[in-house]
Amino acid sequence: MDWDNLALVQLECPAEHQHKVRRFTEFCLQFDSPVVPDPYYSGKDGFEQVLDLVEDASEGLLQHVRAQVS
Repeated sequence: MDWDNLALVQLECPAEHQHKVRRFTEFCLQFDSPVVPDPYYSGKDGFEQVLDLVEDASEGLLQHVRAQVS
């Protein structure tokens, strides 16, 4: 969920589907972060930040999917 992950997915993704590749944090509703950072070197606060971002982006992604099927 960081720039390296994005680059790897883009390398593997067929050209006709490149437009579908997005960063998870693009779906955040409350937070403004370009990526989900690696929490392992940030202590407890780093894990809390990652949890907040993942929960926020998950809710945004669900809203996005629901809007696509409505």
